[in-house]
Amino acid sequence: MRPVILVHGLMGTVNTHYGPCQELWTHPVVTVDLPGHGADAELPSHPAAVAIDRVRAAVRAQPQPPLVVGLSYLGAAVALRASEAEGSGAVHGVVLSGYSLIVGPGTLGRWLTAFTDMAADQQRTRAHFARVHGPGWERLLTATTTELSDGCLVLPQVEDIERLNLPVLLINGALLENERLAVQPAAKAGADVAVVAGAGHLVPPDSPRTFVAAVEEFSARITEQRTTFHERRRATARAAGHKAKSPAEPAGQDEPVAAAHGDAA
Repeated sequence: MRPVILVHGLMGTVNTHYGPCQELWTHPVVTVDLPGHGADAELPSHPAAVAIDRVRAAVRAQPQPPLVVGLSYLGAAVALRASEAEGSGAVHGVVLSGYSLIVGPGTLGRWLTAFTDMAADQQRTRAHFARVHGPGWERLLTATTTELSDGCLVLPQVEDIERLNLPVLLINGALLENERLAVQPAAKAGADVAVVAGAGHLVPPDSPRTFVAAVEEFSARITEQRTTFHERRRATARAAGHKAKSPAEPAGQDEPVAAAHGDAA
């Protein structure tokens, strides 16, 4: 079965962000830790670039093209950029979750600043992050804000999904309005979309069974070429075929279009 590569989000770990899903997967799962998070104490000068390289290395290490899953803004950006760099021959598809295409880097930067200020005023929050990430946990927020500002970390936008030669699924929770509404531009860009009732920003711990089922079902639909990505390719091929036919040539039955994805389960 297709391997699934999991990339957690900012200020999380594989356990805190995907832990409740652990016993539910039927596909083999590979996890990637973001630099400076959890037990990975060293924070490089450009953590996003290092994270992307880690995901790319994990992709290359799999016996067949994996499905790459990125959670929240940092995890989604890392997953998509790594998949984009590896290309359609190396990656089965991409899943983004807890992500809004209508939130720009400036807005996210302001959120991170406000989050840092809030955490500084809340002893329980500070203690939690210090326990999970060590006493230098604030550097994770500062580094991410800096990379957003200097362009080292580029958040995926609608245009990225449109030109990415891979099937994409965006699965968001229904409880946050900006993420619930984000499925609309994603669907228009050619992604498959899902909204999970009762889930907030972090769908995997909020609705683990629904999340795992959606990811594994998406992998199967890629194999069967039953995604928006594949249907758009077929529609484009049909339109090109009709345009190329002469007026006197009778229209025959459309032939199926071979896709670069899904040649193995």
